[in-house]
Amino acid sequence: MKKVLKIVLSLLLVVVVFVVGMLIFLTVTDYKPDKEISLDIRKANEKLLNIGEELSVMTWNIGYCGLGKEEDFFLDGGKKVKPDNKEVVDKNIDGIVNSLKNFNNDFYLFQEIDVDADRSFNINQLKLFEDFFKNLNSTFGYNYKVSYVPLPIPPTGKVNAGQGTFSEYKIEKAKRYAFDGNYKWPLNTIMLDRCFISTEIPIEGKDSKLILVNAHFSAYDDGTLRTEQLEAVKGFILSEYQKGNYIIFGGDWNQSFEIVDTSKFPMFGDGSFYTPYPIPNQWLEKDWKWGVSDNAATYRLLNEAYKEGESQTGVIDGFVVSPNIKIIDTKVIDLGFNNSDHNPVKMKFILN
Repeated sequence: MKKVLKIVLSLLLVVVVFVVGMLIFLTVTDYKPDKEISLDIRKANEKLLNIGEELSVMTWNIGYCGLGKEEDFFLDGGKKVKPDNKEVVDKNIDGIVNSLKNFNNDFYLFQEIDVDADRSFNINQLKLFEDFFKNLNSTFGYNYKVSYVPLPIPPTGKVNAGQGTFSEYKIEKAKRYAFDGNYKWPLNTIMLDRCFISTEIPIEGKDSKLILVNAHFSAYDDGTLRTEQLEAVKGFILSEYQKGNYIIFGGDWNQSFEIVDTSKFPMFGDGSFYTPYPIPNQWLEKDWKWGVSDNAATYRLLNEAYKEGESQTGVIDGFVVSPNIKIIDTKVIDLGFNNSDHNPVKMKFILN
């Protein structure tokens, strides 16, 4: 009996040492960016914007090229941690790139670009995008930088990923702004460090700038973090507008919009899965406008492989623009979730 007890205690000690060691490692290596960080700009041209031109911007969460229509994901109620093999990621990359060949936009906002992550077999997707958009200016900021995510089983492993903005026009400045509010220790050591990326784009003959913002809000909280993040966003965009600038704030909001008729999309209503809380219309200041559309869903739930007409879907991606910008058209480009769990959203606009 004493021998058995000794073995059990030894095993418990090993487990405790492993857990404590992992917590120390994650705490020491935790990515702790400053509230504001100036980002590098990859310069390809010096082209300047002009007032009155028709322009277009697209936002697309590409799901690190690992969340095609055949995938499920453990945080959404599925089972998988990552695709079965590298060929699946390669297939999604090819599909996304082939789709981009059919688009012709002045600006692109991408979320969930993996630079070096086990979940996408360590493919540098940022380099692939930079090569594809070789004639566009661009910037990139990390929002997920963890040496090793030990959960679930099998573990997620290393993740280095973030948000990339690409522009047909000159980018004068680019900054990463950390969102207010985050998870508490020790969960914060393995979760995303949410942020928004602001790019300052000069306008020919004007002191005013186009402030183009790329955001990715929290997803798997009780809504508290998203509420705090919305307040941070509101303060930022109003401050920039008061300076006389033009503001386009777009990305994956991980929230629905009160102006969208959610009854158009299949939803699970029992709260068992991810819930995109609605942003009330009164959140917008006077004359600010939503650039969202419900002609198709922008996201699908990953509790199982995608089933058209059956899977939970909805609209959580889009834009908000300042009063000095005229929205011509906003449209979801329905790609059937073939290569990502999100569809891209395109908005045409004019700087007044």
